[in-house]
This record gives sequence, C-alpha cells and structure tokens, in this order.
Amino acid sequence: SEALIRTAFGGTSTKTIPSISSPEAIQNDGPTGYANYPLGQYANKNKDSGDPCAIDANDPNAGFMGNTMANNIVVAQTFNKDLALEWGKTVGNYSLWSNCAILWGISANLHRLPYCARNLEYYSEDPVLSSFMGAEVCKGELQYGVIASVKHFCFNDTEMNRTGVAPFMTEQKAREGDIRAQQSIIEDAKCLGVMTAYNRAGCYTDNAHTGLIKNILHGEFGFRGLISEDFIMDPVYASLKEAVMNGITMSCNTGDNNLAAVAAYYPNLNWNVETVGKDSELQKALKYAMKKQNYALANSNAMDGLVPGAHLETVKTWYDKLIMGLEIAFGLITLLCAVMYFRSKKA
Repeated sequence: SEALIRTAFGGTSTKTIPSISSPEAIQNDGPTGYANYPLGQYANKNKDSGDPCAIDANDPNAGFMGNTMANNIVVAQTFNKDLALEWGKTVGNYSLWSNCAILWGISANLHRLPYCARNLEYYSEDPVLSSFMGAEVCKGELQYGVIASVKHFCFNDTEMNRTGVAPFMTEQKAREGDIRAQQSIIEDAKCLGVMTAYNRAGCYTDNAHTGLIKNILHGEFGFRGLISEDFIMDPVYASLKEAVMNGITMSCNTGDNNLAAVAAYYPNLNWNVETVGKDSELQKALKYAMKKQNYALANSNAMDGLVPGAHLETVKTWYDKLIMGLEIAFGLITLLCAVMYFRSKKA
C-alpha cells in the first residue's frame, strides 16, 4: 500500500513511508533557484536541535525567496564550467537551509523555436553546450545533497498544447539533439532525478516509453534515481500503470497519504492492494520503483537529522486543515443546492 501511494502521489513532496523511515522530500520546480517557497516555510526553526542550518523562529530573512539566481541561458552564455559548478553549489547551500531536497532545475531541452515560453529555462540550442553546463550545475548541487534533477526527458519542443504534441524524428536526430543535451548530466554527473515530458515521442507517451526510459535512460546511461512525470496530469493521460511498468517511480499528482485519496483521484485505475496483488509483473515494477526512489532519497539531504531510533510522524499544517475545511464546506453547500433544486422541481 505504501508503494502504491508513493507512486500515485509524488507531486509537491514525496509521501513518507514510516515502515522503512523513508522521509518526505519537499520539491521545488524551476531553474532560477528555489522559487516556490520562502526560506522559512520548511526550514528547521528549532535552534536547539543541533542542526547547523536551523534558523530562528523570528528570523527577519525567513521570507526570503531563492529565485534570484541567473537563469540557464545566462549560465550557458558564460561558457564557463567553473561558474556553472559554483551556481550549483549556491543552490545546494540554499537547499540545506530551506529543507527542500528535490530541485527540478536542470532544464536541458533545446531552443527549437524563438517563441517557446520555456526558452528562458533551457541552456541553449546546442546539445553539447547544454549537456556540459548542466552536468557542472548538477555536480555542484550533489555536493550539498540535492536530488539534482534534469528535465524534460525528452523532446519538449513547445509549450503551447504540449500535452498533445507528438514529434516524429529519426533515431539519429533524437540522439544528436535532446537526448545528447541530457546525456552527460545523467551519465557523467550522475544526477539523482529525471522528469519526463507531457508530449509523446511518435505515438507513445514519454512517461511510458520503453525505448526512452528502460532502454536508454536505465540501460545505456545507467541512471540510478527517481523519475517523475511532468507536473499534474489528467489521471487518464498520466497512464500510471504503463508508466510504472516502464520505470517511472512517481507521478506528479498529489493528495492525502492514503489509498482512499488515491482511489478518488484515479477512479478507473484500480490502484489498490487487492488488484495489484494479482499482477506479479506490476509488483516487480513497483519494487523496482521503490528501490530507485529510495536510493535517491538515501543519498540526499532529505535524510539529514534521521538517526538510529528516530521515527517519522505525519502531521497536517494549518493550510492543509484549511483546504480540507473548505472542501467539506463547499461540498455541503453543493449538496444543499442540489437538494433545494430538486425540491423546487417537485413543487
């Protein structure tokens, strides 16, 4: 059940697995630094904990946002590997203070069109330059325990209607373009995370593409780490079962840490213990996904503070409770409106 939840809900943060002390890892998306959360949102505010990166509860810098970094275009324009390495170290240091272990920030798709809305995130139109600069950024982040993650694997050529675009190409074009742009980051720098793309490669969705994920990413590049789908997907379009069978370790969707929430989000999937218990191949794939995902977590700063005898406890923040309260309130209002509507019809 823990594996089913962890794979179904991997967005925003990984779900805890208390039975093996696998921690929650907060995620941040974007290549301009830690832009999603202010420093103090997840920082350790217990100065007596022995954590050298703990901050005071009244720290005036708690609202600092880490999105003041130069974007990837500027990094690539320096043509300087040493500067790219220092960029990665700076981001890695912020990761320790903010308690955000996963950064989807090594964006290494290519500049294909001048009007692509993601061009500011990508290094360049040159796959070799992109790969080498991204690899140095990755090495810098890894020194600080960041789950340094590359995206989008592969062929995210456009932002407009990217959930439906299906680029076709020869294998030579694929290998000399987008795949080459990410190869050194994965193969040489040993990044710990990969995000797939919304688009298809030919007729097959990227997140369930055997050739890309099982054959190239795992087989040829020897990738060892977690793999996420891109952002929050429609539960049908996400193709969760097919994705897991091909090596995806988690979707980017999110919800409460229980199977009831999973069933509500994926109503047609039968992602439950009883159904999956009858599918030995899917069980093997889930085991493989957990092995890869927990390898990444075990080699990251998400493990900082865990000592023998420590245990994990899931708590709800005030905004979790607020959202739940609003959901219940609006649900009751909707139900009341429906009752009043049908009563007025009868009258």
